[in-house]
Amino acid sequence: MAEALSVSAPATSANLGPGFDVLALALDLANEVEVRRRPGPLTVRVIGEGAGEVPEDETNLVCRSIAEGLGTLEGLEVECRNRIPLGRGLGSSAAAVCAGLVAANAIGGLRWSPDELLARADAAEGHADNAAACLEGGIVAVAPGPRAVRIPAPADLAFVTVVPQVRVSTGAARIALPTQVPLRDASDTLGRAVGLGLALVEGRLEDLPDLLQDRLHEPYRAPLVPGIDAVRGLVDGEGCLGVTISGSGPTLLVWVRADAASQVAARAREAVASAGVEAEVRVARVAPAGVRARWSDVAPGRLERSIG
Repeated sequence: MAEALSVSAPATSANLGPGFDVLALALDLANEVEVRRRPGPLTVRVIGEGAGEVPEDETNLVCRSIAEGLGTLEGLEVECRNRIPLGRGLGSSAAAVCAGLVAANAIGGLRWSPDELLARADAAEGHADNAAACLEGGIVAVAPGPRAVRIPAPADLAFVTVVPQVRVSTGAARIALPTQVPLRDASDTLGRAVGLGLALVEGRLEDLPDLLQDRLHEPYRAPLVPGIDAVRGLVDGEGCLGVTISGSGPTLLVWVRADAASQVAARAREAVASAGVEAEVRVARVAPAGVRARWSDVAPGRLERSIG
């Protein structure tokens, strides 16, 4: 009986304010990739986000990542069920890369370690923050290596994502950044990043409004993010704790107390609508697990074997 490999890869939000290229978290929104072996050439199908736009051939990012491990895509049938919006700062490319690498690791029996998977994803992405959160899940800091270090997520912390209809490419967002920043800005941001990590470990949500401030990238990327001032105006230090640009934007990550998430989401919808910005607003939580893969027989009713 033929078997299918199903891989789930979560969306991610990188930087988290002061943690530029170092801090990231996984969100409870995921892409699914299913890979089957059968005779014949590669076939690719994309469903959901990016359908009709994302390549359905060997240039597909998932397929390119699979090929890195297997060397060939012959005899594979790949189906990508995408839920993560493209070009919105929610780690869609990291999810594709990580899903492909984990698929290759499983299909080829390659025995790549978590650190090896992250190193390969880092090489493909050019930075390791999104990939670290996607592979590991939870909230992470990227240590040299690169290596993902978990930071406990407070149980009473939730998020509201504000996803504008417009897209921002990572390249355009990088170009917006200066080549040099004042030493005082770097020092201030570094202190807040360290403080943010400690506050999350200790569950001190009341400290987040100050610690989520950034001077390294957000001031320069803010003009690329529609509705940012309106959403930042929601921060009250109580239910709404802060707003950070998700990755390179334009998605905004609103940090909230879990018991206030629905109310803050409603206020966010009103705020962006009043600002004339079309955006999808949803309540989100930290995804505790990263990329997961499982083998299952194609025939219904057969047991699945989990890996990873």
